[in-house]
Amino acid sequence: MKRHYFACMITVFLFAVATVLTGCSKKDNEENSLVVYNFGGDDITYAEYYIYAKTIEEDYRKVYGNGVWELELNTDEGSSTVKDITLKDIVADINRVKVLNAHAAELNITLTDSEVSEIDEIADKFYKGLTEEDVKESGISPQLVKAVIKENMMANKVYEQVLEDYDFEISDEEARMISFYDMVFECYKLEKDGSIKEYSEEEKEEQLNKANEALKSLAEDEGTTYEKLVDKYNLQYASSYTMSKSQLTEEYGESVASKILELSDGEVSVVVETQYGYHIFKMIKSNDEELTKENKENIVRSKQKEYFSGMFDDWVHDYDSGFDFDKQVNKKLAEKIWQS
Repeated sequence: MKRHYFACMITVFLFAVATVLTGCSKKDNEENSLVVYNFGGDDITYAEYYIYAKTIEEDYRKVYGNGVWELELNTDEGSSTVKDITLKDIVADINRVKVLNAHAAELNITLTDSEVSEIDEIADKFYKGLTEEDVKESGISPQLVKAVIKENMMANKVYEQVLEDYDFEISDEEARMISFYDMVFECYKLEKDGSIKEYSEEEKEEQLNKANEALKSLAEDEGTTYEKLVDKYNLQYASSYTMSKSQLTEEYGESVASKILELSDGEVSVVVETQYGYHIFKMIKSNDEELTKENKENIVRSKQKEYFSGMFDDWVHDYDSGFDFDKQVNKKLAEKIWQS
């Protein structure tokens, strides 16, 4: 697909930020208007909207077929069609690019000569991929395609600069991922109706004795394996897990988590009591370096996203603070692309 490269480029700028806009109201009966909506005092024309929408429209048709637009999906806001969801996404994407571009100057963001050349190349490929019908229907010009691609590239540079300026570090210890085995001598059972029934004191005492017996077997008999003990005592919740320090604390509590974290590779704990029953922990890997690195990157991305979202919300408010999508977007005009 000749537009595929531009499609990938547009995707880079789909930031997970809720946006609100203001502008001129558009009545549904203004079908001949070339303005889809107004944002920050600037008209978003059908031609500009078309560049974003056409790429998505073609990719969706190719993957899901022509009937995808009326497909109903359940969202947090209720049931919506793919068409309605996509329309809101396109408007949000355009607005994000506009807001980010508005802060390019203050961040001293400019384009390099190679980036300008890249914009020209992408714009040329995209425009040549349009049909005569596309151009006639939308009014797209080569200059507009170039301008939209330039705005997207500038928006991405603003986004990257904001994150680069955000000084956030996380220690390896905080990101550490460990793998361990948890042999649980449970002190509760699930009833058929889903309720939890706690064991009696006598039953708990019996489970504690079994746990101590199992621990002794592990220490004294080299032939004893976890698999054999699980079968012998008919344990329901014995398994291996991989968790971060925070996940471990959330699951077992700070006191038990500390005991687990103190174990060396291959080391077995004493019998530990929790709300679930009696446990014997065995450390498989006290620091999985590969998973720790991955977790560290995930935490940093999460923190960056949180930081950017807060800043972006303020930027949107300053740019245009009272937009109502349902009242201000000319939906009939915007949906023409799905009717062609």
